Amino acid sequence: MGDAVEFKNKGNDFFKAKNYQSAIEWYSKAINADPDSENAGAVYSNRAASHIALRQYKEAIFDADQCIRIRPTWVKGYFRKAVALEEMGNIDEAEKHFSLALNHEPSNVDIQDRIGRVRTTIKERNERTTPEKCKTAQEVKYVNKITTPFLFNQAKLVGNSFFKQGSYETAIAFYTRALDLAPESDPERGTYFMNRATCYAQTSSHKMVISNCEEALALDPKNAKALLRRAMAYEGLEKWQKALDDYRSVVSMGISSKPATEGVTRCQRALRN
Repeated sequence: MGDAVEFKNKGNDFFKAKNYQSAIEWYSKAINADPDSENAGAVYSNRAASHIALRQYKEAIFDADQCIRIRPTWVKGYFRKAVALEEMGNIDEAEKHFSLALNHEPSNVDIQDRIGRVRTTIKERNERTTPEKCKTAQEVKYVNKITTPFLFNQAKLVGNSFFKQGSYETAIAFYTRALDLAPESDPERGTYFMNRATCYAQTSSHKMVISNCEEALALDPKNAKALLRRAMAYEGLEKWQKALDDYRSVVSMGISSKPATEGVTRCQRALRN
């Protein structure tokens, strides 16, 4: 423990001097000397800050995650991760982690300012983005100075943002664009179908829910979420036997699902009446 504290202090000295690479080296020694202690959580946070200063954002996110693992109620891990994500251009995930940081420290003015700025950026992006303008993950490259390109499906992220706002029809349009852009081999296609199904469920469009769940199940017949969502849609159409079959399929997987077990009871009761 004594060596770890000494190594951390040396790292802090180099950090204050803006010699971030040397700071990282000493912080690494501190972590290796005492890898899972509460002190190590602080060191991971400091090393993440050093990586951010060097624009090494993936390394910063790794360290932030370790900080969160060791000290899950401490604000710093969430804050470091949010900053790194924002710098990489992933403003949606950055907003999520700034929100988590703010939950742990609601009066923190810096976090309040940061999350306000990110939310403004998201709002401006959503206002100017249409499904047709969205590109494939390989075409979307946020390169901030010397950082490694961060690739993602733009249509999915914008769709998620509109879903959170309750703008389900707009979200569906972006998820549809995500499907159009995704190759047949993309493992995310099932997620896009389920995202659309979730939107349709919000507007009680049961037939569209079923259609999208079936697309997801064609890709993965053991997709419990798709079976459960389809069962609920069948219930909405009063197709009790089909709903019961899907609920039973979920239960048979050994998954602890209160909605599925309660669904079985409801459907059995409806079939008896």
